[in-house]
Amino acid sequence: MIDITQPLGRSTAVWPGDAAFEIDWTLHLGRGDNVSLSRITFSPHVGTHADAPAHYEVDGPLTGGLELAAFLGPVQVIDARWAESVSIDLLEAQGALGARRLLTRSLPQSRHDEFASDFPPLAPEAADTLVRGGLRLYGTDAPSVDPVQSAAMSAHRVLGAAGVPILENLDLSRAEPGEYDLVALPLKLVEAEATPVRAVLLPLGTLKLGG
Repeated sequence: MIDITQPLGRSTAVWPGDAAFEIDWTLHLGRGDNVSLSRITFSPHVGTHADAPAHYEVDGPLTGGLELAAFLGPVQVIDARWAESVSIDLLEAQGALGARRLLTRSLPQSRHDEFASDFPPLAPEAADTLVRGGLRLYGTDAPSVDPVQSAAMSAHRVLGAAGVPILENLDLSRAEPGEYDLVALPLKLVEAEATPVRAVLLPLGTLKLGG
């Protein structure tokens, strides 16, 4: 099993201006209380998470509408670390054009405490090609599938229009390119635009699912 989830804590990097992870204690054994109870606050985009279309569309579906089956099953991991973008040519070169689920390693190294602003985004035309090829889920170790400065969020919209969930802030530092089984279950938050995910890779064939 390869854990591809970022650690989630006070040091976890956050998108500039977003709400960072915070934890405090309502009750604590060290203060003489009979139990310890914590309270946490953070943006659902901190750490490994799934975007719902409501993140980039005014009337887009919320996280309660995410199709759970998309987060379970065979997945292909590719390496785009030194590319300018995740293009059609790159996908073709790595045999990923027909992938049902695709995870892209974009960052040279995993630094969970440092916001990554320079990474190869998913080209909108590549997103469209993947969707037409039957893509069910797309993921990246970057904080976004679009450039940080993007206002159009074109790749998000292409994937979202096709009902393809998006995973962001994965940790793919120990995942070699290849085929795996993916388990990346989102929390059952029904009224949010994103939700935390715990994601792992298993040897291909471990899950007896249809795909």
